[in-house]
Amino acid sequence: MDHINSLDECMRCRSCDIELGWEVVKNCTPTENAECSCAKNHFCNSSHCDHCETCTVCENGLVEKECTSTSDTVCRMQEAGMPAWGTAIIVIFVLVLAVASGLIFYRKRKRKNFTTQNNKVVAVTGRDSSCETLIPIPTDVDLSRHVPDIVREMTLDQVKTFVRYHQLSEPTIDEIILDNCNNTSEQKIKLFQKWYQRHGIKGAYETLINSLRDLKMRAVADKIEEKLKAAVSSHQERRESYNDKTEQSNTCSQEGGKSYHNNSEISKTYPESLEET
Repeated sequence: MDHINSLDECMRCRSCDIELGWEVVKNCTPTENAECSCAKNHFCNSSHCDHCETCTVCENGLVEKECTSTSDTVCRMQEAGMPAWGTAIIVIFVLVLAVASGLIFYRKRKRKNFTTQNNKVVAVTGRDSSCETLIPIPTDVDLSRHVPDIVREMTLDQVKTFVRYHQLSEPTIDEIILDNCNNTSEQKIKLFQKWYQRHGIKGAYETLINSLRDLKMRAVADKIEEKLKAAVSSHQERRESYNDKTEQSNTCSQEGGKSYHNNSEISKTYPESLEET
């Protein structure tokens, strides 16, 4: 209530409904009503507005006057200087340029994929020591134990953008953030784990890398890819080393068994000599 009165109840605060194009300028208090204004790209040119209209978008891209909260966009007419055939030539030129750029990009990508495949073959066979020796990551690699390393390369906003891109609901995101308040690292881990649980192990690595590149986080994707390759290679080397040691242990055990068996045979063959000795 904003004036002296004898009423027995207060008035409800004004609602700045975003669906009607409003945004809050000043919050409601016990003595002052809320103040609303047209949101960005909305306007109302009436003295008593019950909703805001969407600003006009100039089709030709020429703006005479920008849209404000009280006035619509004023578009500027295209100057009559270029004939129709001139516009057609420009359009055709742009189309040809786009097609040429697409072909160049396609060839470069094809060449890059071919080179990558060759490097993977060399990395597995080990025939060229000058090439990369990291083992290629399997498509269905389990990311669960690599989650802390993955999110360490991402900011909290980047993790939020990634999980929103994969339809993780806002209430779920807010709940995870509140449950791990003041712990940004744990917030990132829990958000990523929630997405991973919904997606599953199959194809998760490929989805992760491709999605980050689609979201213009190519540098982050490259760092994560490099880190995972190193981790997978290290794990593979440790496993091969363990297998080699196990095989050597088994071989020694067999040789020791053979030696013991041979000594027993000798003892049976020459009992008298052994007793004298």
